Amino acid sequence: MSLKKRMFRSNMKILFTALICLMLIIMTVLIIFEDALEGQIYKISQTKIDGNAGSVMRAVEMEDTRNAEDLQSKVKQWDYYAAVIADGKILSGNRSGQMSDLAEFFQEQDNQSGRTELFAFQKATVIGKYLPDQGAYLVAAHFPEGNWITASLNSSFYAFLGAVFLAGTVGIAILLFLASFFTRRMNRVVMEPIELLVEGAERIKSGNLQENIHYKGEAEFEHVCQTFNEMQKTILEDRKERARTERARTDMVTGISHDLRTPLTSIQGYIKGVLDKVADTEEKKIMYLKTAYESTEEMNILLQKLFDFSRMESGQMPFHMVKADLAEYAAAYVAQKDAVTDSAVAEISMHKQAEYMPEISMDVEQVRRILDNLLENSIKYAEVTPVRVEVSVKEMEKEVCLSWKDNGKGVPEEKLERIFESFYRCDEARKEKGSGVGLYVVKYIMERHNGSVQAENDNGLRISLHFPKTDEESPDIR
Repeated sequence: MSLKKRMFRSNMKILFTALICLMLIIMTVLIIFEDALEGQIYKISQTKIDGNAGSVMRAVEMEDTRNAEDLQSKVKQWDYYAAVIADGKILSGNRSGQMSDLAEFFQEQDNQSGRTELFAFQKATVIGKYLPDQGAYLVAAHFPEGNWITASLNSSFYAFLGAVFLAGTVGIAILLFLASFFTRRMNRVVMEPIELLVEGAERIKSGNLQENIHYKGEAEFEHVCQTFNEMQKTILEDRKERARTERARTDMVTGISHDLRTPLTSIQGYIKGVLDKVADTEEKKIMYLKTAYESTEEMNILLQKLFDFSRMESGQMPFHMVKADLAEYAAAYVAQKDAVTDSAVAEISMHKQAEYMPEISMDVEQVRRILDNLLENSIKYAEVTPVRVEVSVKEMEKEVCLSWKDNGKGVPEEKLERIFESFYRCDEARKEKGSGVGLYVVKYIMERHNGSVQAENDNGLRISLHFPKTDEESPDIR
């Protein structure tokens, strides 16, 4: 069942419960009012005295009033009826059913004081006098033709009943309106963002990651929709990154296959030349074999880079940290490379800020790999001959910085920030052999040293390596 239907049913249940409660309240009020009304009617009907009772009482008290006929003639004008009653029976006068009930009442009374009595009996006003000589009561009674008290109260009761019914109807209408209002508001507050999220999920499922959710309303749902948009953006960026990486991997495999084919073809050609006795002298054989060996070295370098990259990706590249003077280590490296590198190809010089530099924690072999990659990168892509490399080391507030600068043409500004990405090559035409992982390895090794690397154009390409001082931060030694 959908959430919208469940919400509708829940609202209907609440409304139904409210209606039942309202009906119970109305019924309770009616019952209480009815009981109170009946009591009031009875009370008033028993205590209401006719307005002409005083005049009738004076007529009854007159000495010449000794029988029902005399009394009837005097009180008829006030709608009173006269009778003589003794022992619960009517001896003379009015013999109606109401008077008979009154006769029974007088049988139960013991009032022979001779005084004229005024009282209310049921709905009638009664005036009676005891006649000692007859042993009977002379009675004048007023019986109202209609019970105006009850009629009046019944009118009030029906008016109240109508008011209660009207109030109940209005209450039910208000409840229906409120239920409709809150249902619509709930649909707007809850269902609208949920439907937008469902639509967004369907778009993602179909592969559309470009369209965001636009919702303005409750802060909580705005936050959920914004989080959804950020998730969608992350997925899109990840997809683009994976596509880029996959293209780069494909290009790398294609490039390395091409780069490996050249030395492999060279190896095969020169070995075949030896086997086919093309190299018919000892000097030619040595030259052929030397060229084939150099080609194997070139292949070995490419394969080693791939192996290093694979270990980095799997987190299996080992690091063994020792405390060392970076300036001294760089100076030794520069001296060694300067001695074995053809000056027509590259010239390397070294400068350090001070005689004594603070020690840092570093992996000697990994730092050497950094410097080898930087040298190879300068020779391949500087596009000048000879390449002049200046290496300098200086102390900063919290770190030691090694600067590697060549005199090449640098890197286009739009490509500068990407040169440390894996498989990225500025030389898209692949004029030079390379895997596109050299500078990525540099960045990875620096991060494992808790350092950083930056590149900038400075009459050539300058790459700065920042190593933290040992007394500032302990590097990751895993």
